[in-house]
Amino acid sequence: MKRSDIVRHVLEDGENQELTARSVGKIFDFFLEEIASSLERGEDVKISGFGTFIVRKIKARPGRNPRTGEPVPIPEHHTVLFHPSRSFFKK
Repeated sequence: MKRSDIVRHVLEDGENQELTARSVGKIFDFFLEEIASSLERGEDVKISGFGTFIVRKIKARPGRNPRTGEPVPIPEHHTVLFHPSRSFFKK
């Protein structure tokens, strides 16, 4: 599903007759920007009924170049994990 599909589904809902595609798009973009900025600050994001985005720190570790076999250090970094809510598994 793409961004445009989500906007179209919101507009097709009978309760949202006063909204335009542009306004729904702006709201959706704002929503995603808020999630991204929270994750950049290292905060977890919990959306009730949907799931939780968790920021995890990955420790530095040794790696290797697959072509040459030469050792390469992999620096410490952060990654984002998503854990869906239990409602996804009840269906």
